[in-house]
Amino acid sequence: MKPEFTPDGITVQTFQEIYAELADGYRGIYGADINLEPDSPDGQRVGIEAQARLDLQSFGAYMYTQFDPDTALGLALNTIIKFSGITRRPATRSQVDVEITTDRPLTLSTGYTVEDDLGQAWETQQDAVLPLGVTTVTLFAENFGAVEAAIGVVTEPVTVVLGVTGITNPAAATVGTDEETDAELRVRRNKSLITPATSSRAGICTTIGNTQNITDVVIYENDQATTDTEKDMPPHSIWAIAEGGTVDDIAEALAKTKPAGTVLKGMVEGTWAETLIKPDGTTFEYVHTMLFDRPTDVPLYVRLTATRKDTNQPVDIAAIENAIIAKNFDIGENQQAGDFYSYVYQGGNTFIATDLEISLDGATWTGGLLVSGYDEKFQLDSANITVTEVV
Repeated sequence: MKPEFTPDGITVQTFQEIYAELADGYRGIYGADINLEPDSPDGQRVGIEAQARLDLQSFGAYMYTQFDPDTALGLALNTIIKFSGITRRPATRSQVDVEITTDRPLTLSTGYTVEDDLGQAWETQQDAVLPLGVTTVTLFAENFGAVEAAIGVVTEPVTVVLGVTGITNPAAATVGTDEETDAELRVRRNKSLITPATSSRAGICTTIGNTQNITDVVIYENDQATTDTEKDMPPHSIWAIAEGGTVDDIAEALAKTKPAGTVLKGMVEGTWAETLIKPDGTTFEYVHTMLFDRPTDVPLYVRLTATRKDTNQPVDIAAIENAIIAKNFDIGENQQAGDFYSYVYQGGNTFIATDLEISLDGATWTGGLLVSGYDEKFQLDSANITVTEVV
């Protein structure tokens, strides 16, 4: 069998098939009595050549998969998804608002840097003009991705500026996001194929989801002529809840996909101005006013017991916490306590995890289900995870 393209894809030879083909060729040249045993010089030469051919065929088969967005990787995936009109979402920086106290008016130059208690650097991205007193300035993490900072830890100036007498952050940092993975990008690309279903719930969700910097979105629909009392939605209405993105971009996405005459629910108001052309060639502007909501963050608490398998081998509690925090939450998604066990064991296998419970307030715990509100999204911080180690 030779490498060939078939309706099912590309087929390549196995190592044994290549080796047998080369061995037959050498026997035809040098005679049937040539020694091709694996430990012989000629046998080793055939083995080396067979492996080289296999590597080339395997490379060709791998390159073939890079033309399919469901199997492509890395840069190849970045290239092919452009045909779907989307691009990979880059990593974003975490940001934190700090209160800077000064004893005189001054200017902080771009790149003014402050460290937190973990030595993570936070810096300005533009010049900041500060009057005398206390001024709030937004700093961005030096590194892209998820960089956390709790309340009151961004306090150590790296850049020394005369007149700055105090720095602190009264609120925790808004955590950035890592670059979209291949798996996440494939999922979003497949969802984007629903977009042509304009004026449908799926089409609205996909259009908003493909808007720049959107990290999560959910769409609820009441297609009845009566009020949905459970969701507090009026008749024939749509309720969009979007995380990330700008108000203007979300308003534009809604205006372009929402069915005409449909009522929108929401407390966030955005507008999109559409320029229309009259039959005589003149233009006029029609302003669409759109309503939607942002998700309500709900802190989640997790506790469990980790019993050592070997009494002399400590449990890596930090690894367990990091593994649990890696769990993603969706808007309106209920949480089952048992689902967290799979994440716990990603933090190691030197322990037995038991008694895992979750809570909304750190006081009332359950080993079962916690129900999320329709516009709520669970958030998990390492400070809300308690791992009790048992020797």
